[in-house]
Formats: sequence, structure tokens, C-alpha cells
Amino acid sequence: MLIRLAPWLFVTMWATGYIGMKLGAPYAEPMTFLSIRFLAVLALLIPIFYVLGVPQLPRREWLRAVFIGAWLHGIYLGAVLWAIKNGLAAGIAALIISLQPIVVSIAAPIFLGENIQPRHWLGLLLGSFGVVLVIFPNFDPADAAISSQTFIVCLLSLGSITFATLYQKAKAANLDLRASLIPQYVGAAFVVSVAALAMETREVVWSGQLLFAQAWLVLVLSIGAVSLFLYLLRENEAWRTSALFYLIPPVTALFAWLVFDEKLTAVQLLGMGIVMIGVLIVRQPHQQAK
Repeated sequence: MLIRLAPWLFVTMWATGYIGMKLGAPYAEPMTFLSIRFLAVLALLIPIFYVLGVPQLPRREWLRAVFIGAWLHGIYLGAVLWAIKNGLAAGIAALIISLQPIVVSIAAPIFLGENIQPRHWLGLLLGSFGVVLVIFPNFDPADAAISSQTFIVCLLSLGSITFATLYQKAKAANLDLRASLIPQYVGAAFVVSVAALAMETREVVWSGQLLFAQAWLVLVLSIGAVSLFLYLLRENEAWRTSALFYLIPPVTALFAWLVFDEKLTAVQLLGMGIVMIGVLIVRQPHQQAK
């Protein structure tokens, strides 16, 4: 039951991150906002896991989880938010990050020995095409300028989540999921806190909306969605798990339409349908050779 529900719960939870970030973004700079989020995760998990008696990882595995967390959470989110803050259009950033399933699928057979059949490649390509249709109507030509600096930093974000996904699958997929969360967020908090100290004023305008956004991101995203992602990565191939990210832009667009009354066009609805077909193809099991 968990294996069947986990992909859809993961997609729904992860997509709400856009809502949380949009609600909280006006009240703190990006690295400061992420620092508060990751430190709050640690403040919550450390006493809870202590009371529950969750065993700690051995030192080597603990450091490995710190390394993964720095890339999976800190560099990935910090880089894309920095690029957007410094002028990269959110739609262009979303398109760049949406390449992650394709990049993972190219790398997984090489580094993980995973097998991708031709029909699964068809599903991956359909997913990419559908995501373009979902994101494209939100492009504003006035915001379409791309500087080399923001483009490179956004590519760093794409490379970060791709590398972390492959490394987690190769080296840490079988670690205790609970025990690995704390060191992961130690790594993430370190990266964004150093960036906040180096680049930002660290001013925060405390408000009920900010507290709600942080609480949502901590509980639903950083604990709920990330735990499901690590679980899915343990139970499935890396490329098949990454394909679920194709569903994030469509679900995010639906949430934005419901919560912020953002436009939802016929082209986007068509794209959503194509994405769903692509992901369903990707989720099909391998065909056995006769």
C-alpha cells in the first residue's frame, strides 16, 4: 500500500513547496529563509528522535549523509533561489530543473547499471514535452533575459540534485531513513548558513504568514516529502523515481491556480495530460525478453 501511495503523496507534498516559498519569500532573503527552515528541522527532529531512541549512523555513514544533504537540499535549493533572486525568470529556472529526470536517466545506466527500455524513453520524452507545455504559458518576454552567471548557477542546482540522487542511490540507499535525516539537514544548514553570512543582510520580518510558511515547509516538505523521496529511491531505480519530478510543475500549476488565482490555460491542461501519460509509461515494469 505504501509503495503504491508513496509516489502520489510525494508529488503532492513536493509541489506545495512553491506555495510555501511564495508565502514566505517576502519576509526574508533566500539563504536566510532556508537557514531558518533547515535549523527548524534539526530543532524538531533531534529531541523527537532522541526520545524515540532512533539509532545514530556510524561515523562514516553519518558524514556521507551530511555530504548528500549539502547537495540534495542546500546547494540545490540555494542555487536555484539565488538565480531567481538575481534575475533569472522562474519559468526558465523551472525548465532547467525539469531536465533532471532526463539527466538522471542518461547517467543511471552508466553509474548505477540500471536498465531503461525504449518504451520508457518514450515516456521520459513525453514527460519533458508535457512539462514545457505546462511552463511555457507563464513566460513573460520581459523577464526572459538570461545572464551567464544566473544560468550557470541554475545549472549548478540541476547538477546538484542529479548528483545527490545518483550518490544516494549508489552509496546510501540502504541507510536507516530516519537516522539519515538529521545529518542530511546538518549538511544543508551548514551550506545555506555560510551563504547567508557571506551574501545577505540576514534581516527577517517576522509575521504569521512567515511562520505558517516555515511550519509547512518544515513538516510537509523537509520531513514528509524528503522522507518519501528517500524511500522511493530505495525501493525503485533512480531514473524511475526521478521521473516523478515531471509531475511537480503540473501539480504546482494547479495549486497556484487554486491558491493564488494564477492562470491555467488549455495548453497547460494538455501538457498535464501528456505528462501523466509519460509518467504512467515510465512507471510500467520492465518487459521480460521472450
